[in-house]
Amino acid sequence: MSTPDRQLAFSARFLRRCFALACAGLLLLGSSANAGSITVLEYGQTNPFDVVTATDTGLGTTNLSTAGNPDGLGVSIPVTITNFLGSSVTIPAFETFEQSPGIIGVGLTSVGSASTFHGSIFQNFMGTIAFTSLPFGSIGNANFLTATFAPVGPMSATGISGGAGGAGAGLGGAQPTDVLTLTSDFAILAPPTGMAIGFSNIATPPGLHIAADGSIASFTAQNSGTFSATMVIPEPSSLCLGSFAVVFGVLVYCKKKR
Repeated sequence: MSTPDRQLAFSARFLRRCFALACAGLLLLGSSANAGSITVLEYGQTNPFDVVTATDTGLGTTNLSTAGNPDGLGVSIPVTITNFLGSSVTIPAFETFEQSPGIIGVGLTSVGSASTFHGSIFQNFMGTIAFTSLPFGSIGNANFLTATFAPVGPMSATGISGGAGGAGAGLGGAQPTDVLTLTSDFAILAPPTGMAIGFSNIATPPGLHIAADGSIASFTAQNSGTFSATMVIPEPSSLCLGSFAVVFGVLVYCKKKR
């Protein structure tokens, strides 16, 4: 092979390497943008006879658990997801109240004492709620949504509230007001986040009330709810600009090497 031919072959190999480098750079230059607030997940119980169980410990705290339902393997509640990532769907799933992410225990736990104001009862709560494809602890479980929440400060609004003596109550929370972190295997989620869960058919007479130890009294109920967040997605405009910069820079570099 003559010298010009060898130089031409070398240049071709070098350009191919430069092109490969440019392609690799494109994959590394992705940026992100917020797609705006969406309904991340909306759900309702599949079996109306399954219950969330609130247990007053007698020591000034109340725990909420999804345990005890046979169709959820004793730890979860079967639910149907009707909205996921802003789209109407029908997805069977399982709801689990966890002590902390990945740890099943007493479930959600009250923080501080319950109070009554103008006929309404309120008490702060913290914990983790997971919506998965299989009951808690199953192999190959997919995480549709995991919500970890906690009150911040004495004026926190994260907790259970409802009319004294009533058959219904709500569990609410939001970030940045308090801590409400949402994670999913299917999307990147960011604040502001919101949570609104309703408890219906509170079966313990005389309805929602405060026990002698100052915490919400034991009850059973059904639940349904909605979670919202800002979904983060790749930003095409930033990706295009970054890609152009990489390609241009590599071509200049290749030209200088020739």
